[in-house]
Amino acid sequence: GDYFGEKLIQADDGAKVKQTITAEEASTCGVLTRSAIESVIGDISRLGKALPPVSSKLDRSIKLGDLTKLKILGVGTFGKVWLVNHKKKDKAYALKMLN
Repeated sequence: GDYFGEKLIQADDGAKVKQTITAEEASTCGVLTRSAIESVIGDISRLGKALPPVSSKLDRSIKLGDLTKLKILGVGTFGKVWLVNHKKKDKAYALKMLN
């Protein structure tokens, strides 16, 4: 998979771009809107900027049953990464599940 249009997401509302993409094999394209991205990461203006350091302490009080799987963020050799939501705290997390 590949992506394009990342600069347009950061442009002012109403900006348009004309881009031609050629697929060399059968492909499935998805559209990710600015509002969908902002619903997950918050303010779009932070894209491309380093995040402030985060404490490396793990919250060991969270149990698998406390989480709702929303969608797969990625798949790799050793497992999947899910976007999950904590049922009570209504907080999003990335959950890596190993095979």
